[in-house]
Amino acid sequence: MFRHACFLCKIITIVAIIGALNWGLVGLAGYNLVDELFGVGSVAARIIYSLVGLSGLGLLAGFFMDCPVCNKGPLDKY
Repeated sequence: MFRHACFLCKIITIVAIIGALNWGLVGLAGYNLVDELFGVGSVAARIIYSLVGLSGLGLLAGFFMDCPVCNKGPLDKY
């Protein structure tokens, strides 16, 4: 499925996965990698959290409409 996705879909998915892994670390180990690398409340950390949030919205939109670039939804079989 992921092999045939457009570049935009791949980037959105990768950023969302990175955000999910960070939240997994927070939930399981109490360790926030983004805050550790960039500082708590720093501009860089806020940008990263914003990108993860936008990626999540992009994935959510894919449940209701096809990607305008590759014309495929994330749940389509390739």
